[in-house]
Amino acid sequence: MSNQTDNKSGGTLGVMKIAWRNLWRNKRRTIITVSSIFFGVILSAIMGSMQEGSYQKMIENVVKFYAGHAQIQHAKYPDQESINNSFVPSDSLLSRLQETEGLEQIVPRLESFALASSGNQTEGVMVMGVDPEKEDQMTDLSTKIIEGRYFSKNGTLVGRELAKNLGLGVGDTLVMISQGYHGVSAFGKYPVKGIFSHPNPELNRRLVYMPLPEAQYFFQAFGNVTSLALVAESQKAMNEILPEIQTMLDEDRILRTWQEMFPAVLQQIESDRATALIMKLILYLVIGFGILGTVVMMMAERQHEFSVMVAVGMYRSKLALMLLIEIVWIGILGVISGFLGTMPVISWFVHNPIPITGQAGEWMENIGFEPYMFFAWDVGVFLQQVLVVFILTTLISFYPFIRAFKISPVVGVKK
Repeated sequence: MSNQTDNKSGGTLGVMKIAWRNLWRNKRRTIITVSSIFFGVILSAIMGSMQEGSYQKMIENVVKFYAGHAQIQHAKYPDQESINNSFVPSDSLLSRLQETEGLEQIVPRLESFALASSGNQTEGVMVMGVDPEKEDQMTDLSTKIIEGRYFSKNGTLVGRELAKNLGLGVGDTLVMISQGYHGVSAFGKYPVKGIFSHPNPELNRRLVYMPLPEAQYFFQAFGNVTSLALVAESQKAMNEILPEIQTMLDEDRILRTWQEMFPAVLQQIESDRATALIMKLILYLVIGFGILGTVVMMMAERQHEFSVMVAVGMYRSKLALMLLIEIVWIGILGVISGFLGTMPVISWFVHNPIPITGQAGEWMENIGFEPYMFFAWDVGVFLQQVLVVFILTTLISFYPFIRAFKISPVVGVKK
């Protein structure tokens, strides 16, 4: 009778204590249910980390290999990428950019096209005049040298495929002719200091690097650049300082983000996000049914226990609350253990990306991407999966909550 009175008069706190004790009266059942949530969190977190890792690597390829987070250009340059639409960056602009908090690198470039030859071989090339030190800080260009050495004040760096097509080696002479600034004739002979191998095959076939002063002299565009590539601490930092940089520009200068320069990459990411959302919904559905299956099994095993509790006087509402709290406790244990278990797994994959071999790997290399499946270390991604799986568990907990009101005091009989 004392137990009956306690059951009737005990508050929510008492029910919570009973629910917690019930979890460990059958440890095996509890561990099975927690494990289903644990693996659900890990699987969804791995999927989310892999998805964000691929996006981050794609953006990094665009930002670090070429574009930067944004570029300052002449207003006419996007419509007509001509050296005539270059500009001379003022000292005041450079000074204000250097003082901008969050902006890490300002990389000047002069880009145009030329006809390159060696012996009887001729190829159309893209000539990029760069500041060797700043370019290396942004793109790690020196690490891509496979023959020769990185240049400093003179000479050229030539792409691997271009060198092969022209029959060039380190120390050979590259002859180039072009149309310079405002139609002047451009002609020059330059020693090949090094040969680079870029992840993008098209750049290997077409690109020639020159020190910026030599490129300006070659094109007779003294002091001119076609762009100032800007690199911030992160994409978020760049988004915050874009309005400030806009105020620094004259009417004939524009600021273009990498999203504006490479809309195809942005569209690919957005399209992939939509596809990945469908895959996530399917995964959440599988996880949800897995958790529901263990909960249904638990209810079936405890049918006799519930009937006895109702028979001795426990209110069905209190029984329902107890079952609801039990599943919530299990959900909390599952998502916490899943979150803790996710950390070392994702950490390992972040430092050891999965290689993609065979034709898929070759295809990725041909379009300029490293043949690896990358993962992102983003706590926000983990917390999102924890929240989603916990919400799924909470929703599933209403199944035993509702069933509790149908428990009969007669063992084996439904109300």
